[in-house]
Amino acid sequence: MKLWKNVLYAYITIFRATRRESPRHVQKVDRPPARSCAKKPGEQIETWATIDEAERKSKYSPEYSVPKETTKKGELNCHNLVPRKDLKTFNLMNQIELGKFQEEPLNGTAMVKRIAGRAVDCLVITTTVALQWAYAIFALQVRMKSLPGDEVFIRMPTDEELMKGPVRLARKRMENWTCRHFERMANEKFGKRTMANAFEVSTMAQRMKAEKRIEEIIKAGLRSQTLAANESRTLIQINEDVRMFVDDGIKKSFETMSNDMFYEHINENVVDDKDRVLVAAHRQLDQFSGAFDCNCISGCTMACPCAVMDRAFYKRAIDDPEFIRHYGCSESCNCQGKCKKAFPKPPANSTEILHHHQTPKGFALVAKQFFAPGEPVAEMRGEYCRTNTASALDNYIMDLTRNDMKEIYRAYFKDNRQSPKEVKALSTAYEKALQAVTKTGISLNPRNKSSEGRFASSSCLGNTKVNFVHERGVSPTNARIIFTALMPIFPTQEVTYFYNEQYIWKQLREVCLCGELCCVTNVELFPFITDAHLLKFYKKIYEAQLKEFLENTKKEKAK
Repeated sequence: MKLWKNVLYAYITIFRATRRESPRHVQKVDRPPARSCAKKPGEQIETWATIDEAERKSKYSPEYSVPKETTKKGELNCHNLVPRKDLKTFNLMNQIELGKFQEEPLNGTAMVKRIAGRAVDCLVITTTVALQWAYAIFALQVRMKSLPGDEVFIRMPTDEELMKGPVRLARKRMENWTCRHFERMANEKFGKRTMANAFEVSTMAQRMKAEKRIEEIIKAGLRSQTLAANESRTLIQINEDVRMFVDDGIKKSFETMSNDMFYEHINENVVDDKDRVLVAAHRQLDQFSGAFDCNCISGCTMACPCAVMDRAFYKRAIDDPEFIRHYGCSESCNCQGKCKKAFPKPPANSTEILHHHQTPKGFALVAKQFFAPGEPVAEMRGEYCRTNTASALDNYIMDLTRNDMKEIYRAYFKDNRQSPKEVKALSTAYEKALQAVTKTGISLNPRNKSSEGRFASSSCLGNTKVNFVHERGVSPTNARIIFTALMPIFPTQEVTYFYNEQYIWKQLREVCLCGELCCVTNVELFPFITDAHLLKFYKKIYEAQLKEFLENTKKEKAK
């Protein structure tokens, strides 16, 4: 009996040893708790690099366990929607992660089309809803790795969140458009009073007519903002770096295209080389940029130039009434632009350029993943140029400075010299070089050289905010333009931003196609639009996006 037990014990030991060495055996990885950055004396914390490496080994094996399903109402568990058994979508996700996925061309469909007088290579390709949502789900998984423990699932905003965000912003736009309509300066009290008076003197017939029109706009809201791809679409290869898509269901789409669609893709902003005066001034100023580079090893210290400049913008030592200016570490800093002081860059391949089904809008920027409020969505790059050399009506130009920028900087430099914690990089020589650049005003022109952010459409509300991010000093020729989400942005939703009142009022007053309730074309309806209407408008869009996510995923699972 004892001999039998010894033999059995030896057999089990050998079996376990061989199983541990088996390529099919996967050890379960326990992730550390969220935000466990601090460690006790003598304690070693496992790095995320090691954990991710271990997870990558186990991801494609049968033993891989998916995270637990969320129980919170209104949240979407992406792992439950596309489980391991759904091999079609799961394989798409694997190919996306490995960078090997390409939409398949239909046989014999390669062609050359004449677009706006140019010969362009085109290809008809197949696409599916499964691909779109597989990419969105994959993006969520990446978020879960980078933000462990956070609520990173797609979820419905609460009524309170909606009231604090887009509803209030839409109300402000309506007040400003009302002031413009009566040729008055923007005044919140005047706008409210005027709309209230117009409602009081209106007849019942006018109110019923307005209510009917408001409901039509609410009903059409989802279609105006969603650009889901059809089963086949045409890929337009502008150059090696620029790809655009046109759904085959859009009639006469190629006839409406113009030269505005052609541009050169760049990875960094450049100075207009045709403007010799600006080029010379920028080179002179650029000699001082190295003095602003941060050499901190573990986070910026209080005296670090990056931290001091960040406080100047944050505490409004440099005037910024709209809170659009920021300062951050750059790739030239010791942290290579990856510390907390650096402004986060938009995720790679998170948007695509698609021809809008409302053909007069032309090409639009479309989200491929979910963006929570505050997250970077896209960057608009271009050529720095002098504002007085650019056309005032050019819908691509973005002004980086205002007329009073020289006075603002002069006051800041004076305060800096009187401060005991003086930033030596802000020297008198740097101030003179900066004045030479800003004396005419600086704008960013993305018309000829740019990035995907070039196609973000102007909207009377806009689901993103424009941010001017300064790096390596306060020079406008070192500033980047980054769009961050103002409200939840779902996959297949158009990325838009509010350009400025003057441009929209003068250029789009009669033709704006943004589809918002607060659109400039709806001025006559403003007295009849309530906060309840605005709340219904945005809730309907969010709920429809969630419903579409669920329905499309279930359809693909059923195939």
